[in-house]
This record gives sequence, structure tokens and C-alpha cells, in this order.
Amino acid sequence: MKQLSRTLIFILFITLNLPVWAQVAAPYEVATWQGFRTCAVSYTFDDGCAGQFSKAIPIFDEFGYKLTMFTVSGWSGGNWSKLQQAANNGHEIANHTATHADFSTIDAEAQEKELTTSNDQINSKVTGQQALTMAYPYCKKGNDALHKKYFIAARGCQGTIEGKTPADFMNVSSVICGSQGAVKTSAHFKTQANSAIQKKGWLVYLLHGVDNDNGYSPTSSDTLRKSLEYLKENEQKVWVNTFGNVARYIKERNCASISETATTATSISLELSDTLSNNEWYDIALSIRRALPDGWNNATVTQNGTEVNDTVIIVNGVKYVQFDALPDGGTIVISKVEGVSSNLIKNSSELKVTQQENMLRFMVPQEFGTEPQASVYDSNGRKIMAFSRFTDESRQGCIVLDSPAIVPGVYFFSLLGNGHTATQKIIVRVK
Repeated sequence: MKQLSRTLIFILFITLNLPVWAQVAAPYEVATWQGFRTCAVSYTFDDGCAGQFSKAIPIFDEFGYKLTMFTVSGWSGGNWSKLQQAANNGHEIANHTATHADFSTIDAEAQEKELTTSNDQINSKVTGQQALTMAYPYCKKGNDALHKKYFIAARGCQGTIEGKTPADFMNVSSVICGSQGAVKTSAHFKTQANSAIQKKGWLVYLLHGVDNDNGYSPTSSDTLRKSLEYLKENEQKVWVNTFGNVARYIKERNCASISETATTATSISLELSDTLSNNEWYDIALSIRRALPDGWNNATVTQNGTEVNDTVIIVNGVKYVQFDALPDGGTIVISKVEGVSSNLIKNSSELKVTQQENMLRFMVPQEFGTEPQASVYDSNGRKIMAFSRFTDESRQGCIVLDSPAIVPGVYFFSLLGNGHTATQKIIVRVK
């Protein structure tokens, strides 16, 4: 009996310490990773090496990806303006202590001083963001209670890919890159990315020097570029974001709940909430989808009265509206869109749309061929223009719309070609 009691206590202990993932009831689903992608990847750079500013950040900006810079505040005297510019571009500036101290050799009081001094310096020198994650110098973890007091997540370097939820947010694993690490070449980066896709987990890279900047364990800028090229080729599967944003997403996802508050024949109102106490720290949108009611071919979504990123997709023959929304960010309304034919619902690659002055530029996926048929519908489903080939043959792969019929409002851009169909909602804003 005593042995049975010990066994039950042990099982209970394991159960209570397993990561908890809130269950959202059908017909809703919260994505494991933003955009319903298969895995997440974060690039983290330590120590503020020169090549990070001159080489890495421009490459990441070119691809539209965001990285994390774990800066040693006491070494950053000449870098604050560069760190501010990086933050302005959406990159995360985070804590790597004040002096790069080895936490295994100092007591809790000294550790706290390292952390608070660094946080105070970063938060006073870099505006528009807050240092809420940290990386352990020399991969030596310190006082757990201190880390939880000041940070939402901390990075270790165990060399493995995390699962959907790290077992310990204060010691998230990373893979060391460069000449002294396991990941040295573009082939190595590709292998790691493929492993993350297979495991459906979170891959965190740890980098220092870039090219010949005298930083520790340098990685070549060409290798970095090729690694991002591969992720861009697989962007439907891989979500690339900062260390802090991925940690935020996981924590929000794991305690999210959805409740419908009102339904009519043409609209559904709902509330998305989480149990996290600090909405200033946790401010990243979750990706959600809902099966469309019978008779609905298309839909648009707002939160707190503002249009959000949304699309309609087909998964295993079922139509869903998929959208991004912020927990506790206000009432979400899904509205039926009349008149758009069901054969225009997206079931292929995502269309990339940019607005330049009064023109809309559409990047067309290769699988649609060289002569796709394109149409534009207004929010009531009326076709207002159509095209049978690329606007500019010299820019094959791109359709440019420049028409007085396109005024500020909501539109649906439809594309047909090579047996593929896709539609993308467009919000045209005043320039």
C-alpha cells in the first residue's frame, strides 16, 4: 500500500508538471504556430558583434524576417543607436546581462544586479520595446526565481529542437552555429529546418560573429542568406520570428479560450481571451480558424471594429475562415460576404500583395503558370475588373493594378491558372 501511494504521488507530480495546452472547442481551432504553419524558427545573436549590424540585419530586413539580439549592455556604448534602428525595424533587443557574467560563479544578489542593470540600460536606451527575454552567458543558468521575476523566457543552449511547448521557459534550448558549433554550412541549416518541420517544434539558432568581425564562432553572411532563402521557399511551413514573440505565442496559445456571444444569419460575434495577467507583455496575435456555416462562401473578420488579417481556405473539403486576433483585444466579428463564388476560395499558395502609392502589386506563385486569369471583386462580390495575362511581360510573376476603380475599401483578388485557384482579401488604404 505504501509503495502504491508513492507511485500515485509520483504520477501526480509528473502530471502537474507537464505543459498544459488549453483546448478550444469546435468549430474553432487555434494554430500551433502563427499562420497554421508547421514549425517555428528563431535566430538569436549574442554580444553585439559588428557583423550583426553591418551584415545580418540588412539580410533579415531584405527577407522581411525578424531576429533577436541578446546584447551585453556594458559592451553596447557604441551600438545604442544601431540597436534602436534594429528595434525600429521590428527586431528584438534583449538581455545578455550587464557584463557577460558567468552565473555559475556568482550569488543571487549579484545575478539580480546583472539582470536589472542590463534591463534598465536597454529599456532607457532603446525605446518602443521592452527587454523581456534573456540569454545565459556561457550557457550557465542561474537563479530560476530571478529569471521568472523579470522575463517571459530565457535561452539556454542544449543543442536540441524544442517541441510545441518547452518544458522549461527559463531554459529554452538552442543550437549553436558557426565555426565552433554544430551548424556551420547552409546544408546544416537546411537539415535543422527540415528536422523542425518534421518535429513540428521550435528551432532556436544561437549565433555570434558574422564574416570576419572577430566575433566568436563566426557564420558567413552567405550561409545566413542561403538559410533564409530556404526558409522563404518553405514559408508556408515555417514561421520565422523573434525569440520573444514565439515564446509569447506559445504562452497565449496554451491558455486561450473562445466564446461566441452572438450569431445571426450573416455574422458571428466572439471573444478571444487568455489567462495571462500582463497584456502589455503578451501582445502577439493568435491564428484561429472556424468552419464556415452552411451557405457561407466567403467571410471577412474585424476585431474591435478594425479589419484583421484573414482569408478563407479549404482543408480536407471543409471551408474555414482563418484570421489573426489578439487575446483580450476586443470583440471579434466574422461577417458573411455575399456574392463571391465558392470556386474562388483559396486552396493554393498564399498571394503576396503590396500597395505602392495608387498601385497594387500582386506576386503570383509559380504554380499558376505564365498566363493566369485574375479578377478583382468588391466587398459585395461584384466583379469590377479582370485580366488574362501579366500586366507587364518584362516582370513575369507580378501583376500590377493601377485603376481609378480601386478606391480605399475591401476587395477580393482572385487568381486562376494551371488548375490552381486562390483568392486574397485586400484592404486598400488612403495613401
